[in-house]
Amino acid sequence: MKNADERKDNVELPQMMSRRALGGFVLSLPLLSAVPALAQTDQAATSILRSLAPHDRAPGRSSGGSSGRVVVRRVAPVPRRVHPRGYGSDVVIDLTRRVEVTVFFDNDSAALRPGAEATLMRLALALRDPILLDQRFLIAGHTSRDGDYDYNVDLSHDRAAAVRDWLVSYGEISPGRLVAHGFGPDMLRNPRSPYSPVNRRVEVIAITG
Repeated sequence: MKNADERKDNVELPQMMSRRALGGFVLSLPLLSAVPALAQTDQAATSILRSLAPHDRAPGRSSGGSSGRVVVRRVAPVPRRVHPRGYGSDVVIDLTRRVEVTVFFDNDSAALRPGAEATLMRLALALRDPILLDQRFLIAGHTSRDGDYDYNVDLSHDRAAAVRDWLVSYGEISPGRLVAHGFGPDMLRNPRSPYSPVNRRVEVIAITG
């Protein structure tokens, strides 16, 4: 039985431009080979880096060969242990280091729609920045509570895996840095409205252990 929550024409994640959403990064997308360090050239990409960077790092500026600044992020980590499907062991994620990805899928499908590429390429560029090169990330799929629980978990995992596979195949990200996981409705963005579409989303979350 198909899940009513996922039979919509698309899955569109709300914009959070003041914090960490990627949906607005679809314009004026440069090629991977033509872009200098993101922290120096792109304010939006710097926002991604700040959201995902370790707590003892932050994007800085460099000029004349000087190294970028290191800025302590005075935020206490919020760890959570998860067991990704097929991964073989638990991982610990830090919920203070995450970013939402605005992507679109076909109905009841993990197939990415055209248009997702620009957002995912921007994310790939950020993940290739030297600040993040030694970091691993969980690609996390989420749904609302509407529909069958097991179906939601499976579909959220498949969509997270589709994002991970795109980043590996087209974004030149090492597969060892990315782990896909489907939370289904277990990690609602708005617990007071568990059936709201705002709970349907894909996130990138830092793995810390």
